[in-house]
Amino acid sequence: MNLDEFFAREAFINSEFSSLQREVLVELFGHGHIRNFRTEEFVYLQEDEPSCVYFVVSGHIRLSYLLEDGTPILFSVLPAGESFGELGVFDGGGHAEMATAIGDSSVLAIPQATLFGLFENYGELEKVLGRTVARRYRSYMHLSRILGLKSLAGRLSQCLVRLADVLGDRVEYNGREVLQIGPYLTQTDLGLMARGARGNVNRTLKAWEAEGWIAMDHRRILILERNSLENAAFTDDY
Repeated sequence: MNLDEFFAREAFINSEFSSLQREVLVELFGHGHIRNFRTEEFVYLQEDEPSCVYFVVSGHIRLSYLLEDGTPILFSVLPAGESFGELGVFDGGGHAEMATAIGDSSVLAIPQATLFGLFENYGELEKVLGRTVARRYRSYMHLSRILGLKSLAGRLSQCLVRLADVLGDRVEYNGREVLQIGPYLTQTDLGLMARGARGNVNRTLKAWEAEGWIAMDHRRILILERNSLENAAFTDDY
């Protein structure tokens, strides 16, 4: 793995780990090993005993969890540069979620024992891990608030904005730069995230496309009117 290219990833730059000195990062990543996954292959299952902290090297990783009644909830899709699996490693309990590859993906796995060993020489690493866990927990709380919204339109609009921010994919569309949600994410995925049936998700997206809030192009969703989407959480028009 080319570390310079990895460190330049927007998702990594926006992470807590980017605040570490380069020598700490080189030491940390030097103890990792690459694992490759096919589409829909599990990196780990919910309640599995944690053994590593992971970084997405290529592809995308879907984070989801099962409610007590077995209902799956998708709460995040991670691009290259993002980390995951920190919560289980940090508190010593089982993984709070399951991680699944979207398409062919590779991750860098850093063993838990190695990570804890590095804490002795690099105290700032433990602080960074703690802040990362706090961010992940905050994202869980945010999703809980989204799922509590009354209408599918409200839930779906917030999920789209949230996904677009996390993925950070930008393209030029009609002379301006817009955020996109790539073709690797299906409408079924959106339904799992927004707690709605695929058909209802499709109808809502088409309504927003007619309004000019989004554009759907080759299975991509382009965010054209972010403010309108955000305000959809406060109306039951759709």
